[in-house]
Amino acid sequence: MIYIFMTAIIFAVEYFVKKHMDKVRTLQEQRPLVGGKVILKKYYNTAAAGNFLKGHPTWVRYLHGSALAFVFAGLLYLMPDKQAAPAKTGLSFLAGGGLSNLHDRLVKGHVVDYVSFGFGPKRFQKLVFNMADFLCLQVW
Repeated sequence: MIYIFMTAIIFAVEYFVKKHMDKVRTLQEQRPLVGGKVILKKYYNTAAAGNFLKGHPTWVRYLHGSALAFVFAGLLYLMPDKQAAPAKTGLSFLAGGGLSNLHDRLVKGHVVDYVSFGFGPKRFQKLVFNMADFLCLQVW
């Protein structure tokens, strides 16, 4: 049960952070933090990671929803297994973050991203993330 609660907390926190970013930031505004290493900026992403399937929002929604269904199925399957705590934690991260992003896609037509980095290769600096993205990276 704690893993479903963890999923819900992740969804709720991300929901309110995105709502705050939508309310207080414009799409053009950038706020450097940590000496410019971290940059807060609002970005509306209609594609998957790295602009995969850009211009095909319906495909992105179906792909996202299908992947999320497998994540939840895996989580529910592992629930009774007391030895699977690391896997259930990872799946909870994926489920909470994935649910938040899918909610955005279905309700708004885009995902709200809000963090980028001012270091590393230029290609990396162009990417914009949200908390859900970081949670998914933790699993990999």
